Amino acid sequence: MTYVYVLVSSPKDLYYEQALMSLYSLRLYMPDARTVVLVDSGTKATFTEENKRTKLASFASEIISVDFDDKVSNVERSRLIKTSIPDYVDDDFLYIDCDTIIAGDLSEIENCPFETAGILDGHVMLDEHIHQKYFIERDKKLGFHGTEAAKCNINGGVILAKKGDVSKALFKSWNEVWKYSAYQKHDFHDQSALNEANYRTGLKMQHLDGKWNCQPSHGGLAFLKDAKIIHYYSSEFSGKNYVPYYKLADKALQNKIKERGTLTEEIMAMIKEPKFQFNKVHIVNDSRIVGIMQSPLVFTLADIKQKIPPLFNAMESIVGGIRKLGKKLKR
Repeated sequence: MTYVYVLVSSPKDLYYEQALMSLYSLRLYMPDARTVVLVDSGTKATFTEENKRTKLASFASEIISVDFDDKVSNVERSRLIKTSIPDYVDDDFLYIDCDTIIAGDLSEIENCPFETAGILDGHVMLDEHIHQKYFIERDKKLGFHGTEAAKCNINGGVILAKKGDVSKALFKSWNEVWKYSAYQKHDFHDQSALNEANYRTGLKMQHLDGKWNCQPSHGGLAFLKDAKIIHYYSSEFSGKNYVPYYKLADKALQNKIKERGTLTEEIMAMIKEPKFQFNKVHIVNDSRIVGIMQSPLVFTLADIKQKIPPLFNAMESIVGGIRKLGKKLKR
């Protein structure tokens, strides 16, 4: 079994630092495991002492570089490599996103009987997913049917693939579908393409237990106790107003790694206790509110509160008055 990462990064981002933490955490539990990092030629060129990017090589069994034309963007490179892993890894493999922390020995997965498998996005089937409407609408725009046909959305952050025709067919289709999505429809997401590829190749992807891709901010707390891989979604932390819930995802912490080129003793100690690295956050447990958290209306209200406080206060006062009147009439 080979444990595979795909890294496309420049000294201006934090993807290298995330990969470094993930690979270090994997080595804590599996010092002899075969780990391969697939990179593009541009990323490989940044692995110098000057850029403080040499430590990754000490955690990886092999770094494989893929050449690209200079005109190909980093997003394209990342997707093109990820959807072509069997072309570079001739073995059973477990693909792992860089924005993860390994929380236990992964060798159990080597005995899994599934040819290809992934983990439910948000740890729920489609009819319970907070983004159900978004997934379906995006598929319709792309002319896809995968999500509705499977009644779920498989997360692309951790994928098991056994060597053979089934996984080759899945990834070949994924690569073709992604190219269509990106170059014909200008949608560069890889997850919608993965689910469509699964549909086009006979819905053969099986579902792994949530512990293999524990998504704490997406219903994953139920799997945290037994989690093997914690997926903290670095993309979530790009918003300037986002409150980070996971300490190891903090940009300031990752910038410390960038400055030093290696992990500090403090960070290594945190990685050794990955299930306890949470900041103080508020848990929303009202089903009415959870159901509209991604509504444009909610974000509009948030923008109004931040940019035009007097208007928000006036709206809040009016709505508050209406609610009070409604309660009186109800009594």
